[in-house]
Amino acid sequence: MSFDEKVKWSNAEHGEHEGHALTAYDGGHVINCERCGFSHIVPLPSKADQRKFYAEEFYQKERTSYIEASTEDSQWLALGFTDRLNIAEKALPADSQKRVLDIGCGPGDFLVAAKDNGWTVTGVEPSPIAASHAASRGVHVINDFFTSELAATMDKYDFIHLSEVLEHIENPIETLVIAMTLLADGGVLAISVPNDFNPLQQAVVKGRSDAPWWVVPDHHVNYFNFESLEKIVTAQGLVCFERLTNFPMEMFLLMGDDYTADPKLGKICHNKRKSFDLTLAENDAEARINLYKALAQAGLGRLAIIFAQK
Repeated sequence: MSFDEKVKWSNAEHGEHEGHALTAYDGGHVINCERCGFSHIVPLPSKADQRKFYAEEFYQKERTSYIEASTEDSQWLALGFTDRLNIAEKALPADSQKRVLDIGCGPGDFLVAAKDNGWTVTGVEPSPIAASHAASRGVHVINDFFTSELAATMDKYDFIHLSEVLEHIENPIETLVIAMTLLADGGVLAISVPNDFNPLQQAVVKGRSDAPWWVVPDHHVNYFNFESLEKIVTAQGLVCFERLTNFPMEMFLLMGDDYTADPKLGKICHNKRKSFDLTLAENDAEARINLYKALAQAGLGRLAIIFAQK
């Protein structure tokens, strides 16, 4: 089919969705959905299937080495998460109690960084394996899905953090609506998602006439950029005040290092970006943060990270 054409899809659980196709994959399309205001796959998975996958299969079958990798990356992860904590803290009211909620906390890297920086932390994580690992690191984690029923039992938070969560779930707007019930007045929301279909990725695809390697419908249901992410956040009545990103991995592809086809090369490229960040942070921390803010303003960088305030 031509990607100038529209795709329509509907079912009883998810309603009607329509938009121009960005790409096709075996079994469906990614569409720029006019109803949702962001791109997502069609057909959409059921909520029941997603609950089963993330509770019983994600860490057990799909990402068996994820926790080990996060341990190896702990210093680098702490650097990026501390950036986010500092941006949030500067924006909070002077009387803030520094209570932070991390939705989809995984193995707890953000929570540990927050605790080390003087925050009172709570995480929510559906995977029993990841939740158990996070709890073993001395942070408070609720092993459950983030639902309105769970939220009704929880306190207010000055900072709510969702890192690489919204791309995985079949109804990200619902999650945002629930999260807003827990955000204190003057509180900050930070969301990080892959910055997909960005100009550097598109340049690689055009240059090698290849399919978008970042489209992984078994894991990533939704595909955001800065603009679409800010759109759904401002629709909740928040004011977006900062953008941030991280190292644009697509630069390696543009320089001829095809890590998408070679896991060993992927590890080498990943270690290079870690070295870049850690070395620059040690020698000129301001230059590093300014670089990633500037890239974010240009719509570039591997992650789209936005900060918004209530």
